[in-house]
Amino acid sequence: MGVSMATTCYQNTSRGFIKTPHGNIEYREAGETNLPKLVLLHSSPRSSIDYQPLLKYLAPYFNVFAPTTAGYGDSDRPPTPYETVDDFTQSLEWVIDGLGLESFNLYGARTGAQIAINYQIRNKTKVDNLILEEPFDYSNEEGHALHKRIHTYYPEKADGSHLLEMWQRSGGGKPGADFNEVTENFMHYLNINAGWEDVKDLYWDMGWEGAGPHAICNFNVFEAAKKVSSPTLIIHGSESRLLKLHEKYLNDIQKSVGEIIDTSSYKDKLGNPSNISGQFSPHIEPEKWVQMIANFTQKN
Repeated sequence: MGVSMATTCYQNTSRGFIKTPHGNIEYREAGETNLPKLVLLHSSPRSSIDYQPLLKYLAPYFNVFAPTTAGYGDSDRPPTPYETVDDFTQSLEWVIDGLGLESFNLYGARTGAQIAINYQIRNKTKVDNLILEEPFDYSNEEGHALHKRIHTYYPEKADGSHLLEMWQRSGGGKPGADFNEVTENFMHYLNINAGWEDVKDLYWDMGWEGAGPHAICNFNVFEAAKKVSSPTLIIHGSESRLLKLHEKYLNDIQKSVGEIIDTSSYKDKLGNPSNISGQFSPHIEPEKWVQMIANFTQKN
């Protein structure tokens, strides 16, 4: 592939960086290179670390790549703050080109779903199948208000209590939490929390973590959805507040099918905040998740 990679402490997973015109973009890779290709796009303000525990489930079926969105995780911040989904999509295009992927299956979760839709309509021949986890429409007052509420900059406090708040957000207070995973999450939030002053006029009080949310709040996703040409799988949880737009996605994306997953037993399993309560999570049902993806991509 011509790309140098550094291995992580995770067995059978490689981690590397693609150099783009806007800096280095982190990615994770698993699975044999002769398998079908799958690219995973994470939600905001997460990073590709979100998919790390799931890669072992996908590896028998796919050569899977999980890039970290520009400005998140260990990916560099762009030289000028991104404002649109097109900005993020262009960054993804550079990554895909750097990985040497000619065609592949594309999976996007939440914020990643919006970028995935936009990537497909800009690169129609490259996406074999499109899979969208909990897609919604945030290009309205309700969407703006939601993201302003759930994404925030943590002001520095002399007693260091802002660090404890970020540690808790990273999962440090969950019973049985994996210390290494929590530490990586904490470092991610610590990194993205820096430099709020640079973007306070653009991303409101969300700081740099608001880059993705700001973009999708100004993206007409259903106008874009009507242009999608790849076979598409729409996934929502049965208890998800986002389920109300499931049928609209099916109506607007021509070659689409839907899966509504029973999430009635999910309560408190991940300690999820109320804004994502009831939504489908591959971390709770990884085997079901993988089979959904494998079955859908094999049919098309």
